[in-house]
Amino acid sequence: MKKILLLLLTVICITGCEYFSGGGSSKPKFAKFSKNTITFRKNTIMLTKGYEKTTPEEFKARLDSLEDSPKFKKIALEELKKIENKNVDFQLFVDERNVENYVFIYACDYYQLDEHRAATVVEALSRQLKDEAQSQDVRYKRIHGRFFFTPTSKIVKLKYLKGYKMEKKYQAEYIVASRSGGIGLLISNLENVDFESSIKRLASK
Repeated sequence: MKKILLLLLTVICITGCEYFSGGGSSKPKFAKFSKNTITFRKNTIMLTKGYEKTTPEEFKARLDSLEDSPKFKKIALEELKKIENKNVDFQLFVDERNVENYVFIYACDYYQLDEHRAATVVEALSRQLKDEAQSQDVRYKRIHGRFFFTPTSKIVKLKYLKGYKMEKKYQAEYIVASRSGGIGLLISNLENVDFESSIKRLASK
């Protein structure tokens, strides 16, 4: 009887070790969960399920498949070029269901943000984006600009709408001053999702 109990305990221990080390059924779940986690310059931000990190080349290849939105395809390529021209570290996350939903995160200047400085940053961003909209021949509408805090960061947000004929695209830009320096986010989405709740839960080491 003792031998049977000992054998049973051994089997349970081995099975448990395999499960917690990734050999059990939880492995696919955590592998999928990690796709939509941005880890950038000691900051961690969670996106919704379905977003995954990609490369500029893969992004361009997926944009090439767009046939119904040539205007916003061009704008997406211009935004990628603008980020690349900054010559800074950046990452790109794309909705695997729709390439027109994407997030850029990039290194930017560190701002000592207070309410006055934040208002200046929002106005400067707004003027720049309005000028870009005119050159892109799209309608630009500012939805709001705001300044808020998290336990580890100070954040400026500008949200706006770009429209072309019957098409429209919601976009949000964030400038984040955290312990690890300055980061910027550009979020482009057809579904009016700006990830503010995710930004508010930003974790900074």
